[in-house]
Parts: sequence; C-alpha cells; structure tokens
Amino acid sequence: MNLFTIILYGVLLSVSCHGAQNKTQFVATEEWQEIEEGQPIPQGLHVRINLQTGKKEAKLLEKENNDTQSTGSLSTVPGEGLQDHGTALPYDNIGKLKEALENIPGDDFKYNEEELKKVKSKFKTYDEIKKELKDVNLEVKSDSDIMSALFERFAEILKSKNLAENAVKAELDVMFEDLQYLVHQIDNANEFIDRQGLEHIIWPSLNQTESTLKIHGLKLLGTVVQNNPKAKVALFERNGGSILLTKLSQSSKSEEISAGLYAFGSLVRKFPFAQSELLNPHGYSLLFDVLNKNIELRVKVKIVKLITDLVQDYENALTGKEVDATTRERYESTNLKEGLRKAEYCGRVGEFFHQNKAGFLQDENLTEECVGALRSVRSGLCQEVWSKCPLFRHTLLVLRNQLDTRLDEWNGDKDGRDYLVEIQQAIDQFVEELYGGSLPKDEL
Repeated sequence: MNLFTIILYGVLLSVSCHGAQNKTQFVATEEWQEIEEGQPIPQGLHVRINLQTGKKEAKLLEKENNDTQSTGSLSTVPGEGLQDHGTALPYDNIGKLKEALENIPGDDFKYNEEELKKVKSKFKTYDEIKKELKDVNLEVKSDSDIMSALFERFAEILKSKNLAENAVKAELDVMFEDLQYLVHQIDNANEFIDRQGLEHIIWPSLNQTESTLKIHGLKLLGTVVQNNPKAKVALFERNGGSILLTKLSQSSKSEEISAGLYAFGSLVRKFPFAQSELLNPHGYSLLFDVLNKNIELRVKVKIVKLITDLVQDYENALTGKEVDATTRERYESTNLKEGLRKAEYCGRVGEFFHQNKAGFLQDENLTEECVGALRSVRSGLCQEVWSKCPLFRHTLLVLRNQLDTRLDEWNGDKDGRDYLVEIQQAIDQFVEELYGGSLPKDEL
C-alpha cells in the first residue's frame, strides 16, 4: 500500500511541475541554491530543506569514485523527510494507477480453497515442527506441558522429604517462580485449578513447617485468584478464605503474614459474596489481631490499605452510575460499613496509628501510605470517632512537626523535598477535614 502511495505522490508532483511552465527554469550548479515556490527543477538533483530558512534548496549530485550513487538519491537533513524528484509518471498512467488502487484487496479478503491449500503446503504444522525439533534433541513445550512437569516434580520432592536441603530449596524457588509466571495468565490459572493445584501444591505447601515453602504457596495462591472470578469461586468453595484467616492468626513471621494478606486480599477484593461470608465478627477479629503482633510495620499497614480498598469498592458499587443492579445488590448485602463499625475498626485502627507513631516518624513512605488510606475512609466511616480522639489528633501533630523539622534541615535533592512537602500537605488536609482548622505547632 505504501508503494502505491509513493507512486501517486510522484504523479501529483509531476502534474505540479508540468503546470509551472511560466516559471523560470532552475539552473543547477555544484552549490546549494534556493528553489522558488512552484519553480520546476531538472531530474536527478540533490534536494534538501534548509532548517534555518525553511526553504527548499538543490544542487548537482556529487559524483563518487565508484560512480554507484543513484541519480535520484536524497540528502538527509535532520528534522525533515526529503522527497525524490526522480522520474515522474506519464499522464496516461494515471488511469491505470487509479484502477490498481481500486483493486487492492480489503481487510475482508479470503482465499479460496485451492489457494488456501497451496499456502498450507508451504508451511508446517505445530505438531510437525515439534516432531522435527525432537528428532534433533530440541523439544518445544507448551505452558500446559511445563505445568504438568512442575506438578510431577513437586510431587516427587514431597515424597523425598528432603525439603530442608539447600539444593531442594533452590529448586523449589525456581519451580514456584515458574508457576507464578504461568498463572499470571488467567487461562493458565484456571488450568492450575482444574489440575487440582490447590490440593496438590498450595495446601501441601501451607502445611509444611518450612517458612519459605509457606510463603511460596501463599504468593502463588494470591497470583492464581487475583482478578480471576473462576479461581476466586474455586478457592472459596474449598474453604480457602477460612484457611487463610487461620494461617494469618497462627503465624508470627512478617513475610508469612505479608504473603497471607496478599492471598486473602486477592480473594475478597471484587468478590462481595466472599466478603459477606468471611468478614464477620470472627473474621474481623482474626484480621485485626494482626495489628497487635510483633511484626514489621509495613505488614500491618497492608491491613489498613486492604480495608480501605474494600470500603472504596463498596462505595463505588453503591453510588456508581455504570454499576448494574445485580452488582449493587450484592455489595449492599455485605453491609460492609456496618460490619466494620460493629468490629470497632475506627477505634482499633486509630489506636494502632497512635501506638506506632515512632515507626511512622522513621519512614515517610509508610506515613504517606497510612495517612492516605485513613483519609479515604474518614468521611463515610470514621469521622465521628477520630475527630473526638485526642490521641489521634496528637499523632497527626507529631508527624507534621517531624516533617517541618526534616524540611528545615533538608539538604538533599528537589524531588526528595517535594515528596516530604506532599506528605505534609496531606496531613494538613487531613487535619482540616477532621477538625475544621489547622493544628497549632505547640499543641503537645
């Protein structure tokens, strides 16, 4: 198609040149000369656009020693594509050109049966290619083939009971990395479920004493069900949500709990039925007890962010204009906000915020994440509780004053300073939203 476009452009250029008989003939030399508007030029010149003047210029081609340069060659001037003023098409070819353009096949072009057989005869099928590669000791494997091999190897490792050996640990690291890569695709994740991957890989991993294997299993589970309705339902039907809550309550290691929260969050997000069944008083109790564990602060903040995500999904489903009636009804049935109020979420998370202010003072990233998550649920859930809580107010003041000090002493780059200012402004806005005015700096 590009070839016809170029030819057509040449035709139009030729017409333009022939219609300019009354212009002075351009006399080319070995020096660049300006081409006047509409002035015809001889064929085979070196043409460019002068970027300083914006005018076209031309000169005679420089002959090379090997005399191989084409008479229609163009100079390359940065910023402009050049045109070849080579041989123009005769006028009697315009009709043929139009006819050729009209006969170009469209997108709906289809081969007839004989042509299709000819095309197929020129190429080999996937099975034929696999057979030939296998004959030369090169084997092509599909995702399904790879998954089958990983399932078989995992079963062999479990039977060997050598999970503590370094070589086996290294192999398992690679295996779970491969599985996570595969199940990022929804079709592969569904195949993983159909192959009973939960029963053969996930549950056995979670039941091991080796922490690394538990973490692998939880991360793989989270990847399988993330944004995958079929996998979410399959996990829920296998009591997966209750198992995850139990694992969260039993674990005392940061990485295990972090992976467990990833898996649990992947299950309940965008799944109102699971929220209704799992986020009951007992479920909330198991989940919020994590806030009191002696684990890394970043892991605890994940719970705050998860609750915020669920509340935002709930509000969007109830107020969104494009949400269908069935979806809205399902989210309404969760009574999410009422459940959080009964579980005293606002009071518990406010206490968590205050008790961990020392940790937030040392990590601006976590401060930004936590303050952002808390602000998002203020108006529809926690305004009344937090606005009357002196400790919550005190914590915001301490964090803001710390940022003031950091900014006064800042000698780093501009991006770092801008980031601290952004966090400071978020806290100031939070204070304004809660208390209707700014906090005095000396209020301690």
